Amino acid sequence: MPDGLIALWFLAGLWRMIRCARYFQIEEYMAGRYARWLRAHPEKWNWQRAGGAWVAATIGSFVTFGSSDLVPALLHGAAALIAFWQPPEREVKKKFVRTQRALRLLIAAFAVFGLVIVLGARLLAGIVPGEPRAPVYMAAGLLGLVLYLLSPLFLVLGNVAAIPVEAGLRRLYLFRAAQTLRRLQPAVIGITGSYGKTSTKHYLAHILNARYRAIATPKSYNTLMGVTLAINTLLRRERELDYFLVEMGAYVPGEIARICRLTRPQISIVTAVGPQHLERFGSLENTARAKFEIVAALPPDGAAILNGDDPNVRAMAERAAVETVILVSRNPASLPLPAGGEGTGVRFAAANVRESLAGLDFDVTDTTTGETRHFHAPLFGLHNVTNLLLATAAARQVGLSLAEIALRVASLEPFEHRLQRQVQPGGLIVLDDAYSANPVGAREALRVLGLHTQGRRILITPGMVELGPVQAEENRKLGQIAADYATDILLVGAAQTRPIAEGVQSTSFDPARLRVFETTSEATAWLRAEARAGDTVLFLNDLPDTYL
Repeated sequence: MPDGLIALWFLAGLWRMIRCARYFQIEEYMAGRYARWLRAHPEKWNWQRAGGAWVAATIGSFVTFGSSDLVPALLHGAAALIAFWQPPEREVKKKFVRTQRALRLLIAAFAVFGLVIVLGARLLAGIVPGEPRAPVYMAAGLLGLVLYLLSPLFLVLGNVAAIPVEAGLRRLYLFRAAQTLRRLQPAVIGITGSYGKTSTKHYLAHILNARYRAIATPKSYNTLMGVTLAINTLLRRERELDYFLVEMGAYVPGEIARICRLTRPQISIVTAVGPQHLERFGSLENTARAKFEIVAALPPDGAAILNGDDPNVRAMAERAAVETVILVSRNPASLPLPAGGEGTGVRFAAANVRESLAGLDFDVTDTTTGETRHFHAPLFGLHNVTNLLLATAAARQVGLSLAEIALRVASLEPFEHRLQRQVQPGGLIVLDDAYSANPVGAREALRVLGLHTQGRRILITPGMVELGPVQAEENRKLGQIAADYATDILLVGAAQTRPIAEGVQSTSFDPARLRVFETTSEATAWLRAEARAGDTVLFLNDLPDTYL
C-alpha cells in the first residue's frame, strides 16, 4: 500500500481543517451553524479541483499501465498536491485566533482524522491486492480524496472528542471565578437586551467610577465563559471592588440564567427586546423569556431597571418579584396608563430631546422627587437617550445624585464601533457603527448621517443578519430609509444585500449612486478614490467572513 500517497492526502486534509477552523471559530464552535455555513458555501468543499485531479490521475495511470510503478505514484501524488493548494481568501476580516480552546480543538480533530485515515489504510490494504500498481494507487488516492473532502467535518468530531476536557476546564474556570467573586463580594449589576447593552454598560461604568470602584466585563464578553474569563483575568488581582457590571448575552434559553447563577446580580437592566438574533430564538416571545431570566434571578430586595418604551420589556415589570422596579422612558406621554390611571409608572423620564453634531441634549426628571437636570452627552443617536436613562436609574439606585450623573455624562465617549464620529486628517468625516446592526440602531445611525449637510453622505453596509423570517423585510426597509438620508449607497455582498437594493430601487434614489461590491476592501477602495474633504461616510455593520 502506497503509504506516502495517503500521507500526502492526510497533510492536505490537515491544512484544509486549519483553513476551515477560522469559520468554525466565528460560528462559536456551534456544529449546526458551522454545518449550515458549509452547505451555503459549496465552493469551500473544493470537490471539483480535488476530484478532477484524482480522476485525471486515475485515467493517466491506466493509460500508462504497465510502463512503470513510478508513473501512477507521480500522477496520484500530483493530484494530492493539487488538492493541497487552495486559492487565497478573497478577504480576511477576522483572523483565526489561536486560543487555548482552538488549539485543543485542532489537536483533537487532527487525532481523529489521523485515526480514521490509518484505519482506512489498513482496511484498504486487506481488500486491494498489492499488484497491479495502478488499481492500488487509484484506491489509495480515492481513500485520501474522500477523507480530504470530509475533513472540514472532522472539526466537529474533534470538538465532540474534546468535550470531556473542555467540560473539566470549564468547571475549573467557573470554580476560580466563583472564588474570586466570593473574595471581593462586589455588588453585581447585570445588563442584557437585544441591543444597547454594551453601550449602557460602558456609560454606567463611567458614571459609577465618579465615586466608586467599578469594573465592567470588556467589549462584548457576554457568554458564560466570556464572563468567567473576565472575572479570572480582570478581577484576579483586585483587592477591593464596589461594583461589577456584567453584560449578559443569550443565544439559547437558560444561558442568562447560568450567568446569573455565577454572578448573582443585585440590580438587573433590560435594554430592549428586538429581532436581533431572531433566527436563533424563533420569536420575540422566546427572546423576551430569555431576557427575563436576568430579572427572575434577582433576590427579593433587588432592583429591576427596565426600558418602558419597549412593550416587551415593560411587560416584565408585572412579573418581576422584586422590591424595586424602575421604568425609564424618553417618551412617557405615549405610554399606557397603569391600573388606577395615575401617571405612567415611569421613574426617570427624558424631555426636550435635541440631537445635533455636538451630541445629545435633554432634560431628565426623577418623577418620585420632581428633580430635573439638564444632560449633555457627546454621543449620537436618539437610542442613546434610553441607554443613558437606564444607566442613570442604576446610578441613582446606588446613591449618586442627578447632578453627579449629569456631570459624568458630559464627559462620556462612544464605545468603539458604536456610532463613533471621527474627522480624518484629509477632512473626511467617518461615522463608525460597524460593530453590529439592528433595525432601531440602523435607523438612528442614518438619522445621524442626515445631520451632515455638507458634502456627500455615503453609506457602506453589508446589511443586517440573524433576523430570522423578518430579515429580508427589515433590510428592504433599511434600503428605503437609506435613500432618504444618503447621497451614495455602497452595498457589500450582492447576495445578502439584494433586499436592501430592492428597497432603494423602490424609491426615487438615483440608481447611478447605488453600487454593489463583493468585499469591504473594494468598497473602501472606491471611497479612497472618490471621497473628498467634507464628505461623510457611515460604516453600518461589518459582517464576519461567514456571511460573505
